[in-house]
Amino acid sequence: MARELRPRFLSTGALAACCLWAASCAAPGLTPRRTREAPAVPRVPRIGATPAPTPVPSYPQRRPVDEDLPLDVHSKALRYDRAAGETVFYGGVTATQDTTVLLSKELRSRDQGREARATGGVLVTDRSRRLAIRAGEADYTGSLGEARLLDGMRLVSVDPYGLPLTVTGRDGTYSDFSRTAHVGGGVRVVRGPLTARSRSATVIDGGALLKMVEEVRAALGVNRLQADEADFDQKAHWIDLIGDVRLRIIPSQVRAAAAQPWAISPTSKEAP
Repeated sequence: MARELRPRFLSTGALAACCLWAASCAAPGLTPRRTREAPAVPRVPRIGATPAPTPVPSYPQRRPVDEDLPLDVHSKALRYDRAAGETVFYGGVTATQDTTVLLSKELRSRDQGREARATGGVLVTDRSRRLAIRAGEADYTGSLGEARLLDGMRLVSVDPYGLPLTVTGRDGTYSDFSRTAHVGGGVRVVRGPLTARSRSATVIDGGALLKMVEEVRAALGVNRLQADEADFDQKAHWIDLIGDVRLRIIPSQVRAAAAQPWAISPTSKEAP
């Protein structure tokens, strides 16, 4: 028959010997080594810093033409039609009012210069307002302050934050010296680092807001986007895309540009 297994209890002497052995383990030479602390994990730098404060916009195009100043016209020939109330200047016309200068081959003036039609290639420049406009023909109202541009147009200016702005298209209109412009027909807009194309576009507040419609294609550095419609708001730091949106972007570059848009100050030889 198997022997019955019973638990054995240590005697008082054996228990005392175990305690002495445990105490000896605590001697300096047998003290357990302290575990090394794990190195601190470095903080990951924040990507996309808080956007820089938007500067106060400045609109050099806002100042209206001083109609109290005389309109000076120089040309090779002149014809006055009293019945039509029209004065026609021929051959190398230069018209100046305030700081605005218009050059054209022919200029038909009505209502003492408040309305005019320039043909044969038109160039309007105003260094005070930092503006230059080219077109094949132009109908002016408001003493050159508003115009309908035909036969190819090109508007070169600066936006309210000093970035150069160039808009080209088949035809268009502008008011308040390009603070607002509507352009149609193969539109191309270049504003600082942004290049965009569409069928039509509206430039608002001198370029602070661009509204582009139909087949919008835009590039910001190596980043590309397309949509049916796009709004580029420089003051609010956002882009609004509508319809068939497609993107190919490097997110870190886009975040950096959005966070510090005012640090981007490209120069352009086209800027007046």
